[in-house]
Amino acid sequence: MLDGIVKDVLSEKSASSSAEKVEAAEPAPGDFEEIIRNPLEKKPGFENPASELPPSFSGKREVEENSSIRISVIGVGGAGCNSVNRIKKNGIKSARTIAVNTDKLHLGVVEAHEKHLLGRVVTRGLGSGGDPSVAAKAADADKDSLRKLIGENEIVFVCAGMGGGTGTGASPAIAKIAKEQGATVIGVVTYPFGIERSRIHRARDGLKNLMREADTVIVIENDRLLSYAPNLPIDKAFAIADEIASRAVRGISDLVVFPSLMNVDYADVRAIMKDGGLAMISIGKGSGTGAGMVEEAVSSTRNNPLLQVSYEGAKGALIHVEGSAGLSLGDATQICCGISEDFHEDAEVKMGARVNDDLSGIAVTAVITGVSAPHLFEDVPKAAAPMEAAESEILASIL
Repeated sequence: MLDGIVKDVLSEKSASSSAEKVEAAEPAPGDFEEIIRNPLEKKPGFENPASELPPSFSGKREVEENSSIRISVIGVGGAGCNSVNRIKKNGIKSARTIAVNTDKLHLGVVEAHEKHLLGRVVTRGLGSGGDPSVAAKAADADKDSLRKLIGENEIVFVCAGMGGGTGTGASPAIAKIAKEQGATVIGVVTYPFGIERSRIHRARDGLKNLMREADTVIVIENDRLLSYAPNLPIDKAFAIADEIASRAVRGISDLVVFPSLMNVDYADVRAIMKDGGLAMISIGKGSGTGAGMVEEAVSSTRNNPLLQVSYEGAKGALIHVEGSAGLSLGDATQICCGISEDFHEDAEVKMGARVNDDLSGIAVTAVITGVSAPHLFEDVPKAAAPMEAAESEILASIL
């Protein structure tokens, strides 16, 4: 269930204290031209401390970590950079974070290991104006510097919001560069609300382009978030999307880099994600013990997807089960079997399990690849579909 994530987001510090932190991190206006010329140099708000980089990038090695696996998380555009900002603030140790945007002001307040102002000559740091073609040109103009910035990796996550300008237009080009350098590329994107007609048209085209370049694209539908938490404040609702993207990225990265009771290595992830196509993430939980806990975990995971999909014929899944010391191998195996019961008979399913004494029950994160969601690619009808009263009220306040 998503109630745990909702509680975590609502318990965060107030927006005013966050604004103070953001204001403190923003570089002085006079620094921007030098920052643009040297985007990776240490400047206020554009820090790149090698000591904070994961061992695979900083040169530090620890025996207990599989630190030879290089993982990068690239946020593209406003929504993607917001996701990277949350991932970095949550203290990820298994991956390097990179923020890429055409908007220099937004880039200045984002936390990441590395930053890049995209298309300095094309957009002059003023953004893409919501035009994906402008962002695509900016990415093409910067392809050499992007290639150097991204470097060689085993896994690259490309986070973006579909339907806007920079994320929609530049993420396919960035995914292509990462893949050309040998990485398994996993897109993690949000999809607009159903009422946002013009954005959906752009999102549909952007998603098709990204799927051509990435191995797997995990889609989080904003409408699904709305159905789970219709009465949340707008900023908290979007923070939930960022938190879910953060957990997806961190869950896969930590699973590969850090030891578990049941390990999932890079070869496992590559086997599932390579040419995985469209994917979804679902989060579930179970409480108690025995069969009741297993049944609750399976049901909550399968019934709380963040993308409206059909599971039938799914090609693969990466399932992470985390629980207290009472978690048994039998329970973890039954949960995995229950979640994947109607997948394709040749589906590649990998499970990881880890003990976390801070949990009273069990938490399940499942990334399922090769799913079918035809509605994402259908033409948007001219007439808006009827909406629930709660959804209409919330979306009216957004727009």
